[in-house]
Amino acid sequence: MTRTLVMNIEKLKMNKAIITLTRGGMELGLRLLKEYDDSVLYVNKRFDIKGERIRKINNGIMELTASIFGKYKHLIFIMATGIVVRAIAPHLNNKTKDPAVIVMDEKGRNVISLLSGHLGGANELALDIANKLNSNPVITTASDVNDTLAVDTLAMKLGYGIENYTDATKVTSHIVNGEKIGIISKNNLKIKLPDNFTILKDNKNLKKFKGIINITNEKKICKNRLDTVILRPRNIIIGIGCRRHKSKEEIIEAIMDSLNKINKSQLSIKHIATVDVKRNEKGIIAAADHLKVPLIIVDREQIRDVERNFETSDFVKSSIGVGAVAEPVAILSSNEGRLILKKTKYNGITIAIVEEGGA
Repeated sequence: MTRTLVMNIEKLKMNKAIITLTRGGMELGLRLLKEYDDSVLYVNKRFDIKGERIRKINNGIMELTASIFGKYKHLIFIMATGIVVRAIAPHLNNKTKDPAVIVMDEKGRNVISLLSGHLGGANELALDIANKLNSNPVITTASDVNDTLAVDTLAMKLGYGIENYTDATKVTSHIVNGEKIGIISKNNLKIKLPDNFTILKDNKNLKKFKGIINITNEKKICKNRLDTVILRPRNIIIGIGCRRHKSKEEIIEAIMDSLNKINKSQLSIKHIATVDVKRNEKGIIAAADHLKVPLIIVDREQIRDVERNFETSDFVKSSIGVGAVAEPVAILSSNEGRLILKKTKYNGITIAIVEEGGA
């Protein structure tokens, strides 16, 4: 099947900024520049050096940091930690948005994961740099020091979303203290879990646990009195067909109503799918962007091969050449998914929902 992924152009930018001040730092930065193709190197304007991925620092570290803090996923500073702390402090938001920040001395002896160790990937990057340079990685997050698994790290490894980060912090505190944690999940977790984790079938018999990790795409779940965090597997696919010029707001409202009908969370949406003739439909593109999910485009020739399996419309077929859109695009763009909401009409918008794997 031919698919086109509509991407945010921001994702095509360089991911890593290496920032240096001294000549020794510049030499180390050049080594890192060769190691990471998605990096750019910022150097002191006094140095006579040029290159496609080399930038000059013209107005000082404070000004540079302000201009690039939200531009790159990873910031690698080769300088004193105190300078870096002062430079990034005014721009800190929260760990779901802040970039990974790495600090290194100009000899490359120590690689410090300073900010966004888990979600931002600073811990992983620090370990990778240290391995490449034969350096000492400095990781201070409690779960890593105690060789266990924080909630945000678990979610990242599984590719799941976190419903509430405050809840995640509460459960992680139980994890790092070695207390028993229960995981309620219908999905097969293909990663090694710490010894204090136990897989549970349901929300019963929880007396021996201090925290619960509930992995589900269901919007409403049974509550318990323990500290609980909900992880959202991204296994819901929204198939959309619509008339021309339907607005973003109308499409989002239709999606939300459809999810509510089957008690599914919007955080579990993996992607939105539609037919190739709708690849430039502004409302669909804007809805996908608003929900922060990819938009998958399915060719009509692929739909023709399977449309006999779906309820078709003569009007739709006369208009675009195929008799069904929402259901087949959702199925075709999934990984052996099953239809959990048949096509549902909303004033010129048709929604169908497919689920991959378990809930």
